[in-house]
Amino acid sequence: MTEKPKYMVFLLIGIVALLFISISSNRRISRLEMQINHIANSQVNNFHEAQHTRGTLWEVQGRLDEVSEEIARSARATFDETVHIHAFHASTTTVDVEVSFNLREHNPADAISVTARGHAGQTIGAVASTSGDGRFAAAMTLPLQDNYTLTFTASGDTITTGELMHFNLADQLCGRFIYHNSRNITSGTNMPTTVSLYTYFRNQTNGNPELMVTSLVLYIETESGNVIASHDLTAYLQNMGDMQVLADQRSHIALVAGDEAGNISPDEFTQVRLVIRDNLQIRYEQIDTLTVPGQLTSMRSSNEIAVAPIPVREFHTWRAGDPTVSWGQIRIVE
Repeated sequence: MTEKPKYMVFLLIGIVALLFISISSNRRISRLEMQINHIANSQVNNFHEAQHTRGTLWEVQGRLDEVSEEIARSARATFDETVHIHAFHASTTTVDVEVSFNLREHNPADAISVTARGHAGQTIGAVASTSGDGRFAAAMTLPLQDNYTLTFTASGDTITTGELMHFNLADQLCGRFIYHNSRNITSGTNMPTTVSLYTYFRNQTNGNPELMVTSLVLYIETESGNVIASHDLTAYLQNMGDMQVLADQRSHIALVAGDEAGNISPDEFTQVRLVIRDNLQIRYEQIDTLTVPGQLTSMRSSNEIAVAPIPVREFHTWRAGDPTVSWGQIRIVE
């Protein structure tokens, strides 16, 4: 056999081998693709099954929570507890309220009373009366600057007592305010850095004149309390139906960053204090951190200007120098 026919035979064998390998590889690739698709479809099905199972579990948990709440409610001696505010008194810094509730069981001869216990331990009591339908009501006058736990006592052949509800009066007074500052910084060549604070403020009064703000002042201070600048915002307050708001574009203050007297210093901690007074003769405050270019932010763990949470989740009267004070919350000072 000549060299040429041998070469053709080897070439033909090579082509056949390549075809065989190609066909075999294609079959393997097809099987692999089928397996991958099967795994993917299985994963999708498993995901949907997991989502369905999770949804079912959430539904079951929701039903269990509802049953638990219903059991807890049925175990309580009272239900449908409410507190209705009748009138505020600025002269005494008090509020007239009516506490009403239903008793599941009681003897007609029982004497029913209500007690309000304040955060500081002060207790105020009142006798409850009923119209005969099983619903009792007690009129009480409470100091404004506290939160209360309300309880009832039924005195007769036996004495029964239990918790009615929490009446967070001070938190509600603080929570009616919405307040935050936005910051704008401008600088240029041979020009001082200027920090402008734009204040957003809203007071929800629900049309109650006693809840109207009479003074609103912003103070820029050092941590020791030295006032760098102040801005009286009272003149910019406007009545908008059941609320007071600040007029746009005019309620801002511009501060110069530098080491000169009267400027905010990058080397010193700076705080923003908002002071509010209302027709109830109550003073509220919120203190926030103000950072300027070049200032170390590690001096106080806070965002530049915090937004007051609504409502305030915890109440305690703040006093100057109190190391436990929380920043970024409107609270009653006096």
